[in-house]
Amino acid sequence: MNTLKQRKFIHQSIPYSYNLNKDHPFFKLKNQPQILQIVSKNDGFKKLRTHFEAVLNGKVPNDYFNSKDLPRISQFKIKGVKRSYLKIFSKKLIRRGIIETYDNNSKLLTFTKNVFDNFEENRDTKPKKPGHNPILKNILIKDEDSLAIEIPIWKKFKDTCLTGHIDLIQLKNNTLKVIDYKPEGNFIISLPQVAMYGLLIKKIFEIDDLKCVSFNKDEAWEYDPMILVEDIMSFLDSINVKEREWEKFI
Repeated sequence: MNTLKQRKFIHQSIPYSYNLNKDHPFFKLKNQPQILQIVSKNDGFKKLRTHFEAVLNGKVPNDYFNSKDLPRISQFKIKGVKRSYLKIFSKKLIRRGIIETYDNNSKLLTFTKNVFDNFEENRDTKPKKPGHNPILKNILIKDEDSLAIEIPIWKKFKDTCLTGHIDLIQLKNNTLKVIDYKPEGNFIISLPQVAMYGLLIKKIFEIDDLKCVSFNKDEAWEYDPMILVEDIMSFLDSINVKEREWEKFI
């Protein structure tokens, strides 16, 4: 079981419980030579590790996160498109291999289902459905690939600052994974949010080997964040949808 370090933030009246898996070799830099070699030779991973530690020490620009006048990445969604069109489009991307689906027995889905099963067994004392925190924390504790949850991320753009909270970051087989829990389903609607997290991580920390993942308790979808620049943009152009708040930040 992993040892977690925690820092709580309240941003726009919403509590965020940032947790860091300090037992991961990414932070200890021992016991796993492969991880040591990756981190020691990659300035991007060094910068990311510094970011994790800084957030744990409370070094977050809370004034930006609490400003209602600044854009939030969670607002980035596909709008103005019928759900039926989006469903067809997402299936097309899956068939083409641009989006990969996870097996039902994958660790990510298994750990999520375990939390749902626990809530069902104790539904007299707990809500019928678990929220983000118990699901993300269970994954962080049990999955050896997980680095942190509820990670604040921000980047200044001229006269503004873009802010957000990434649900989960993992390091698996040399690939950094930026992961977001989407219980509402129809993941393609919120794909711009998750892809933007990935693009920001790549840009800020100069990490090339990165994938994004959207998931709920039944399904998970993995994709390169450049899907937002290439496939999503082309799709919206083809149906003449101009509303795309994220475009000026790419």
